[in-house]
Amino acid sequence: MNKLTVISFAAGALFTSVCAAKSQETQFVEGSWQGNLSITAEKSMEMVFHFKKVESGFKATVDVPVQQQFGLEFNKVIVNGDKVELAMDVANMKYSATFSSNEITGTYSQGAFKAPLTLVPATKTAMRQKKIQENFDNLPYSVEQVQFSSITGEHQLSGTLSYPAGDIKSVAILLSGSGPTTRDADAFGHKVFAVLADQLTRQNVAVLRYDDRGVGKSTGDFSAATSKDFANDANAAYQFIANNLKFKSSNIGFIGHSEGGLIGAIAAAENPNVDFFVSLAGPGTSGAQILIDQSFHIQQLRGMDKERLEKDDRLQKEVVSAIADGISEEMLIKLLVNQKVPVAQAKAQAKQMTSPWFEFFVKEDPKKYLSQLHIPVLALNGELDAQVLADQNIAGIKQAVNSSKLTTTIYAGLNHLFQPAVTGLPEEYSQIDITFSEQVSIDISRWIKSLG
Repeated sequence: MNKLTVISFAAGALFTSVCAAKSQETQFVEGSWQGNLSITAEKSMEMVFHFKKVESGFKATVDVPVQQQFGLEFNKVIVNGDKVELAMDVANMKYSATFSSNEITGTYSQGAFKAPLTLVPATKTAMRQKKIQENFDNLPYSVEQVQFSSITGEHQLSGTLSYPAGDIKSVAILLSGSGPTTRDADAFGHKVFAVLADQLTRQNVAVLRYDDRGVGKSTGDFSAATSKDFANDANAAYQFIANNLKFKSSNIGFIGHSEGGLIGAIAAAENPNVDFFVSLAGPGTSGAQILIDQSFHIQQLRGMDKERLEKDDRLQKEVVSAIADGISEEMLIKLLVNQKVPVAQAKAQAKQMTSPWFEFFVKEDPKKYLSQLHIPVLALNGELDAQVLADQNIAGIKQAVNSSKLTTTIYAGLNHLFQPAVTGLPEEYSQIDITFSEQVSIDISRWIKSLG
């Protein structure tokens, strides 16, 4: 569940289609441009755009230093005379602007958010700082870049396979949370899956991680997919591993983080050959309940007063309930406007909230799939998780999964990303040096290897 801030997707390279008029003015766009995006009257955020001339036109990327996100690539880039149009479809981000020799002036939008943004030539640019657990030099195991077809063959999924020497007893397939995510699960300055894969492979568990459909080097349409579609991709990954002679005697299972926990439960319920399932901060209640609990808890941690908190909670419940009941986009706009949401914002929010992914997530209860599992299940949460609250979601998983097959742990002091934290609020993620608790990865590997 990554959708928390104005720029809230996992960083990753996206396919680029670029075009540009062969105009004298366009050459001056090339280079780096910076500006401050006003989020509220009190809060702004620096953004740095990079334009590079390529054979077919221009390529453009954006950095958000405060969130430790760098090199996010626009899949649509149009530079035509003095007009600049950028789009990053998987993140629902757009920037429409007019260019002059020393300024780019326009409007930035992402989902329901819209604000003016003026860019000037950058005087300095920041770079992503390598985290302390990114020990990827002189690896004591093998790494392969792989590609495999989706279940239907309509798109290709690209990933990284890491495996120890000798007889391989276990293979884990990593499944990412919400938002377009690369194989490394780049988020808030961390490479979550790259670190987790490294930790597990060093402990003799082979790992496959892959770019979501339509992200990085994977093809397909991310924006039209639901958790059920991503579960089909998970089973395509399973089939790829199962067909590999290296792993003919291996146990093969899923490790799903956040929404990946729902995706893994669906995939395992539909695939009787899966050997194990690990839920990392995965849902045990409906998506509707997760969103309600998450909003209340985060606002409470941020110090919202009791009266406003209760009002906000009532409104959240009304909107989420309406979506679960199948409200139309038009009626949802009216509901939001009645709640004093500005019309333009209400239209943007309603479009997003009635998307196939959002509707599926809100309506679906993971217990429907968890109850069908007859394989060993390990469910882990951080005590300070502010997005998928530990107590109620672990309780939901316990209600659904046969106790003889289930192992659960809630780790003191860890957040949604399994980092040591103070409050668990999302704004802490990028400030923490640790990417993923090594104790958690040790416990996962020991549990997987204990299965035989």
